[in-house]
Amino acid sequence: MSKPSYSSEDVLVYDDVLADAAFAKLYRHLGSLNYTSVHRDGWRKVWRLHDGNPLRGRTVWYRPGEQPPTTNFYPTGSPVDDLIAWIADREDDIAAVVGTASADWTRLSFTPWIYPVGSGLSLHRDGTTYSGAFTYFAHHEWRLHWGGQLLVLDPQTQPNLASPGGNAPVAFDDRQESLRAFDPGFALTIFPKPNRIAFLSPRALHLLTRVDTNAGQQSRISVAGFFHRNVPPPGGGPHG
Repeated sequence: MSKPSYSSEDVLVYDDVLADAAFAKLYRHLGSLNYTSVHRDGWRKVWRLHDGNPLRGRTVWYRPGEQPPTTNFYPTGSPVDDLIAWIADREDDIAAVVGTASADWTRLSFTPWIYPVGSGLSLHRDGTTYSGAFTYFAHHEWRLHWGGQLLVLDPQTQPNLASPGGNAPVAFDDRQESLRAFDPGFALTIFPKPNRIAFLSPRALHLLTRVDTNAGQQSRISVAGFFHRNVPPPGGGPHG
């Protein structure tokens, strides 16, 4: 059983998640999927106007103790099953950050993501419908100056990021958001190291820095998802 590379109340990180062969199969599988723009049905404002155009694949689901006979539920028969099984085997180990199966969450979503050069994800929390979230880095290579870092703000940061009444929405004007983020103005940086997974609590304020032009033709590829509370499955929320 692997041990976490980093742990806190809001963040849990594991490295070398899948065996080399399983990692390679998952990478090839993600390259074979169809992807659509996150803005296909309109502007999703958690991605600000400067955040580029990330792409997402079809979401698949895992329900503890159940194996619904549909292709979008585990087991899917695809290499994603190895990642789902890895998380399912560690439900107890990750519960302190993402909640307890059945009690805090009943479904787990898995969505493939591609962040090409110039794309990122602005500061947000994942909302009250989730007891936690995860991001698994599935690209085969990443370098220090390629960007795409996951930043988790210091837990002392004020959680209310909405602008006070009468001011412009944060999607148009981030001055108030920046003032809150800069007090105290610290963040944990999680580099998108291949075959690494990061779990986040629903309290964690986080963002994804823009993939830099240094990455060239390389894209930041991930499988990300949420630990859903006992509500009907949505299409999967913001992440990457």
